Amino acid sequence: MCGVLCESSFVYACQFLDKIEVSSQQHSPASNSSSTKSEDSGLDDGPKKSVTSTVSAKPISRKSSRMSQSSGVSLPPVLEQLEHMIISDDWLGNETTTPVGLKQHVQVAKTRSREGQKLSELGRTLVTSASLKSYIDLLSSHHRQSIASWLYGSVNHVFSNLFRFSDSQVYCSDPEATISLSIRNGIGHAVKLALKSSYGTDYATKGWKAFVEQGAPVVYVSPALHMDVSSYLASEFGIADVTILPKLESDLSEIEGRIDHQQFEKILDEDLAAGKKPLILIGVVGTTILGQNDMISKILEIREKKAHFWLHITGQAIAALTFREPNNVLVHVLSQVDSMTFPIALWLGIPSAPVVTLHKSVEGYKASYREKLDSLPWWVASSYLSGKKIVDMIENAFLLSKVMLKGLSAIPEVEIVGVENPVDFANRVYKSKYTAPTVLIFKYNYVSIKNAIQHHKDLIQKNEDHDAISIAEKTLQDELEYGDYLNAWLRDGLLPESQALGIDTIELGGNYGIAFRFCPLEHAATFSSHIDHVQRFVRKLTDIMRIVESTVAAKLKFSELKDDFPSLVLLPIRNWAGIGAVCYIPSIVKETNPEDWNAIQKQQISHLNLELVHQLKSVDAAFSSGDCTRYGVSCVKFGMLSDVKDLHNLVLMVSDKGKEIENSQQYLDSLADLIRQGIEAANEALRKENDQRLQNEGMMRQLPIMGSLVNWWSPLTPESQNIRGRAFNLKTGE
Repeated sequence: MCGVLCESSFVYACQFLDKIEVSSQQHSPASNSSSTKSEDSGLDDGPKKSVTSTVSAKPISRKSSRMSQSSGVSLPPVLEQLEHMIISDDWLGNETTTPVGLKQHVQVAKTRSREGQKLSELGRTLVTSASLKSYIDLLSSHHRQSIASWLYGSVNHVFSNLFRFSDSQVYCSDPEATISLSIRNGIGHAVKLALKSSYGTDYATKGWKAFVEQGAPVVYVSPALHMDVSSYLASEFGIADVTILPKLESDLSEIEGRIDHQQFEKILDEDLAAGKKPLILIGVVGTTILGQNDMISKILEIREKKAHFWLHITGQAIAALTFREPNNVLVHVLSQVDSMTFPIALWLGIPSAPVVTLHKSVEGYKASYREKLDSLPWWVASSYLSGKKIVDMIENAFLLSKVMLKGLSAIPEVEIVGVENPVDFANRVYKSKYTAPTVLIFKYNYVSIKNAIQHHKDLIQKNEDHDAISIAEKTLQDELEYGDYLNAWLRDGLLPESQALGIDTIELGGNYGIAFRFCPLEHAATFSSHIDHVQRFVRKLTDIMRIVESTVAAKLKFSELKDDFPSLVLLPIRNWAGIGAVCYIPSIVKETNPEDWNAIQKQQISHLNLELVHQLKSVDAAFSSGDCTRYGVSCVKFGMLSDVKDLHNLVLMVSDKGKEIENSQQYLDSLADLIRQGIEAANEALRKENDQRLQNEGMMRQLPIMGSLVNWWSPLTPESQNIRGRAFNLKTGE
């Protein structure tokens, strides 16, 4: 009876997923289009039926049963309610049904795309296989143990051969909210094995007392591991001594560092002398930002000379082990580590599949029934894809990296971070002397930043005065800021071509700023990226780089033109990648220093420049209005320029148009109004002052005879007799 119920539940789950797929397509704006490519793995989904009916969002109620019956799928009321919650987000706005923790995320949830709900056939199978695990749990003990062992052995065989890691065992991490947390769970499993290997059965029976008797364990972590494992290891295993190893000094160490193996050797000697027990070292091969590798071969040598400890690795370069013809040195070195954790589900674009950890056998350790059964999703995935398909997808990602490297190296204006000679490096990669990088970080090569950095360093080395160094620091910050604006503008211009490749921007920090990140292992399978996408991106980047180069060249000449156009003032402006900004100064304000402009002058200048921008935009779209926060006035912004030769004509256009507006009847009328208002304000001030004088002197002093007598008896002080008078300044409006 129980088996029948579970089988029925699994059928309901499959039918429910079918219903969700249909309903989500009906709600999607692109529901009338069909696609043969999977959004998740790039596999063929087969033909999709066109859906003509629409499903309107309704409150969660029993009325949804009619929708289920009309589609031919009979679902229990509980699943009908869940169905509506998934395919529609209107219920999030209902105060009576919205969970307390979700109320603050209502607007965010309603704007999310439903594209992520579309699953490939493999994705659907993996999602519904969760029901199979529950079904297997209800079988007899011997039956379920046999199934779990068979699944585990099959997956073990696949991954051991795929990653050339012989005599290994597989561990599938519990699913977490993020991949980083799942990788952390894999690291935790490696630590568990290391404890069992180092302390034997004492750790299981004595706990922390084993640490007292045999020495406290020490965990060494690569500086390239971008996650906090200290608190995790302390709470899970009671390990308090976690050492983040020093970085190997280099120009890029402020972005991402590798293990300094010489410093590690010294730390290891100190720990051994203190009676501590080196437990595990967590290294990274194929870092997430620069794609660098810790020198695992050097660490293996240190382990052989000094003391034995468990060596665990993670990173994207592990994927290169799956090549049909992998690098022999890579295979030789990585086959000597004790365990490795890798997010192969991300590389293959597979949802709902756990992160995998491969490890060597440990005496006394045997995978539990639950750990064996957790390999079910990968048995499904490996059976569906086959080893050949998995290798094809990973090799395609490295091929895209190779093609992108070749394309970027051919553009002189592009800087590939971490690559000194891109052309030579690309040639070596194409000749298979080097493996294609797992990640490429590139940006616009803004030479002025490098010059500013070098000038700043020279001043510091020469011990120049503080003022000169401060000026150099200010110049450097301005150049770094402008370089970020240029790369941000590039990002917006390349957005359509970037989406198909999963290219995004990251903040590198230090003097590197914003850069583009291309990691095909993470996105190629999900977006079905291919070589044509890379080639289109490179062509678009080449075209846009010409505009950026012309703009930067024009910006350098911009300040030189100010002497030819005395009516224009160059103003500093932030958050702008264009040439710069100018402000047309009317002749009535020209003699006043910008630092001394009052509120009326600023209003007058802003009014003229806003009208100037309005007329310029009808002629050329390169102009726009802006605000100079330094002086509090509106200005004319020059945008990106495709040809530096046009700069003089554009500046001349601004100057001539400004004069035209200044001499126009409309502007003269506004100036006349300003003068009239000033005169009226002066008259009003004189009237108020006269009234105040009369009030202070009193009425007796105003009478012809009595006034003389009062003034003789009580003369006025010189201050009270002072007559101030009034003047109206046409230039300042005061």
